[in-house]
Amino acid sequence: MKNKFWLRAFLILMAALILAACGTGQGDETETSPEDPNTEESGTNDETTGGSTDGEMKPEIEHVDGDVYRYTVINESGEPHTFEFTSSQRYDFSLANESGEEVFLFSSVSTYLQALGEESVDQGDKLSYEFEIPQLDLEPGTYELTAWLTPRQGETYEVTTEHVVE
Repeated sequence: MKNKFWLRAFLILMAALILAACGTGQGDETETSPEDPNTEESGTNDETTGGSTDGEMKPEIEHVDGDVYRYTVINESGEPHTFEFTSSQRYDFSLANESGEEVFLFSSVSTYLQALGEESVDQGDKLSYEFEIPQLDLEPGTYELTAWLTPRQGETYEVTTEHVVE
């Protein structure tokens, strides 16, 4: 009987310690909440067409060869910028037909490691990703190719170009 009492007391004490150790992270200065008004990055995607003014991050997409493209974000902001990611995915891209209907989304056919990561871009440097559009059964025509970053929060730096299927 006495052993059961001490076992229960020990289990309750351990549960209390574990719950207290979990915490909410609100006192941790390294984490920011998307609702935090002091966060520098805005969660709004105001510049989704690729247009950018001097002194900011500038997205670009260029046709390399065949079905290969290069998506680049150039840091023209005058200070280093760090992107935080919740997985190994750093960018995504999609194809839309002439009526605006999405016909392909890269992340829907890809697998990513669930690991936190970050990419830093110094002032004047750029972050580039080269990708190939897979062989798809698409009707001949002009498609809208859109690429963007996939950070945990903040601007995604979306940019669009044409992709022709013959």
